[in-house]
Amino acid sequence: MKASVIIPTYRRPAFLPDALDSVRTQDFPATDYEIIIVDNAPEPTPELEILCDPSAEPPVRYVNESCNGLHNARHAGARAANGEILVYLDDDVLCPPGWLAAMVAPYTDARVAMVAGKVVLRYEVEPPAWLEQFRGLLSSLDWGNVARAVLPYGSPVGCNMSVRKSVLFEVGGFNPDGFGDRNLLHLRGDGECGLARKVHDADRTIWYAPDAWLEHRVPQQRMTQEYIEWRSAIGGIEDAYADLRYHQRTVPGLLMRSGRSALYSLYHRVQAYRHRREDGRRMRHLAAAKRYEYRSTQRLKQASSRGLRHHATRSYWIE
Repeated sequence: MKASVIIPTYRRPAFLPDALDSVRTQDFPATDYEIIIVDNAPEPTPELEILCDPSAEPPVRYVNESCNGLHNARHAGARAANGEILVYLDDDVLCPPGWLAAMVAPYTDARVAMVAGKVVLRYEVEPPAWLEQFRGLLSSLDWGNVARAVLPYGSPVGCNMSVRKSVLFEVGGFNPDGFGDRNLLHLRGDGECGLARKVHDADRTIWYAPDAWLEHRVPQQRMTQEYIEWRSAIGGIEDAYADLRYHQRTVPGLLMRSGRSALYSLYHRVQAYRHRREDGRRMRHLAAAKRYEYRSTQRLKQASSRGLRHHATRSYWIE
């Protein structure tokens, strides 16, 4: 089997049937790929199990991974996969018929270890003008229309990417990423960006395939100040993780950088107040303030917890 399309999900079944339908109707031999839905809820979800049919073409299989965390779900899919190429999607995407063939095609070159696909945003309603500056937070990816090798340390986004199964295990899998359980947010890491960095460091090629494009749905509730601030906040946690992981900060260094981040957060709060009649500038400062706030808090947690410092430097996550 050439490919396993892995779709992690956590208590969010609304969009999944549409995503699944778009993957099942690819211009790609049905006998050459499978679909694996990885349910990251503590207990199996009957609504998801109903969507699966292992005897279909392509087969749709169900896996429950009760250990919360997107990296755990991704790794559960990898362990269950029969395909040589692991293709990762979010549960709220829509794939055109030629997507999978374009995603798999670069692997005819043995040097290619990972492929990044283009991500086009599909707004469910007309977005406010200020939202354009936050396309990256909504998982947009567009590096143009020319296929090419990705320079270090460029990374795909997790809603449209693939990796050779052998390479995923060789480099240690995904670093921690999102957690459905918000009590575990302090364990968030750099996810697919960390995986891409490990692939680059192993002197393997990451390829950008613009023809492997899909649509990432953006519902109305993601077009709000609250959502953008939330995405900025978890970005601050990722920043603190990456800074500690790749720069090996000391405890005094973490405390100093935490204080600096707190000052930056205050500065952007003041600027947001100054520009409160200009939606674009105000939102930019509010997002930055939230990112620095959470970056500061996370660094304090790292400074006070040896376990959290070890968590940020661990390399091998897949068992």
